[in-house]
Amino acid sequence: MSSTTLSKFTHINATTLDEAVTALGSANAWVVAGGTDLFGTMRCHILPSDMYPKTVVNLKTIPGLDYIQVDGGTLKIGALTRLEDIAKSSDVHDGWSALAEAAHKTASPHIREMGTIGGNICQLNRCWYFRSGENKFDCVRKGGGMCYAT
Repeated sequence: MSSTTLSKFTHINATTLDEAVTALGSANAWVVAGGTDLFGTMRCHILPSDMYPKTVVNLKTIPGLDYIQVDGGTLKIGALTRLEDIAKSSDVHDGWSALAEAAHKTASPHIREMGTIGGNICQLNRCWYFRSGENKFDCVRKGGGMCYAT
């Protein structure tokens, strides 16, 4: 399999949270929103082939999960809010400037345009050994017996 070929999977565009939860109940179902982590992981064959999703559930098709609100001095950000929207939000800049700056410094502009705050929190480990393609390092995070980073 070439390094740019994805494993086959079923793609579901969920329209409600209930539909997403039901779809995620199936074996080897993974969530996708921006897709910057999942599809890169699949394309580079970072994980053993049996660990990849058989079903990918798209959450971007569920309305109302991408918002930035200030409610009584509390900042509320929806899981599907893009990092770029957080970086550029005047509400975030005004009361939570460190968060706006952190969002702005996350990844490249292209990734910030696609990546979501929920995905950024849930992304797979960024360890160099874990991210090595074609499973060159059988590390603990891939089910192996050794952590090469420690």
